[in-house]
Amino acid sequence: MVIQKFPGANLIGQLLKQITKPLSKFIVKHVKKQPFLKKYVLIKLGHLYYWYEDKVVLQRISAKKKRVDDIRTMELGAKLLIEILVFGLLWGVVIYETRKAVERSRIVEQLRIQEFKDLEVEKNQLMRRVEDQVILTKRLKDIIVEYSRQVGCTLPYDPEKDE
Repeated sequence: MVIQKFPGANLIGQLLKQITKPLSKFIVKHVKKQPFLKKYVLIKLGHLYYWYEDKVVLQRISAKKKRVDDIRTMELGAKLLIEILVFGLLWGVVIYETRKAVERSRIVEQLRIQEFKDLEVEKNQLMRRVEDQVILTKRLKDIIVEYSRQVGCTLPYDPEKDE
């Protein structure tokens, strides 16, 4: 069974790479002047990448460790930082949209519940009106029967058999 990817996933991945590459070079260029960010952010992220690569990827294929230099480590750290920021931004958007959708569905559900309650109230009012109509119809029959007895005419059928 072949699992197919989302058709736009590759395009989106390429777009993100095209955006993050110049951005990471820009960050590396400006961070070279700031030793704190260089040492504690970019180089640490680059070392984290190399550690992951050594522990997970290279052990599977039994490859040699790559030589680590500060420039390449900073570039990898910058790429990793940008990817973390983009990933965080995208997750923020997903969470925001999810909460917005939940709020919308909650409002829609409340409207449905209110509509159902309104229909229940209307049904109860109609049931009371029907009961009142039945009572009035019965009284009207009684009046007709009483009047026909007083006048002395006969009805086409006996209404007391209906009861």
